Amino acid sequence: MGKISKEERIYLDGMAFAARIAEERGIDALKKEMEFRGLNKSVLNVKHEDLIAVARGRSHKELLFVATAMADTMSSFLKLPPSIMKDYLYEFNARIELYRMDEEVFNAVNDRLTKDLGLNAICTAFCEDKDGGGKDDRNTGNN
Repeated sequence: MGKISKEERIYLDGMAFAARIAEERGIDALKKEMEFRGLNKSVLNVKHEDLIAVARGRSHKELLFVATAMADTMSSFLKLPPSIMKDYLYEFNARIELYRMDEEVFNAVNDRLTKDLGLNAICTAFCEDKDGGGKDDRNTGNN
């Protein structure tokens, strides 16, 4: 038998992976797995559960920054009581999970908020701020 190229090996590994998922969990699970791995550009030789664990571990600190900033803002700036903040944060976490698993929903909500609030411009300005101070241009007409 002739030598198999790297591309052919990747192709065959992918087919074997798909067959295994389809046999173990069915076609619907295979479709969901393909969508998940495509969205996350993940390798085939790592279990879905392990990928979720790594993603959650990596995103935990960033999510904690965002949730802390939101809760602090809600408490200090908006003067909301802890019970409302807690309910809000549970809903916030549920939406994070939804957006991770359904890119179409995320894109639709992001498009709406970008149109209504200039969300992408605000986030881009913050990420591009070399001083890390989260430049505030609300009053400059640049939003």
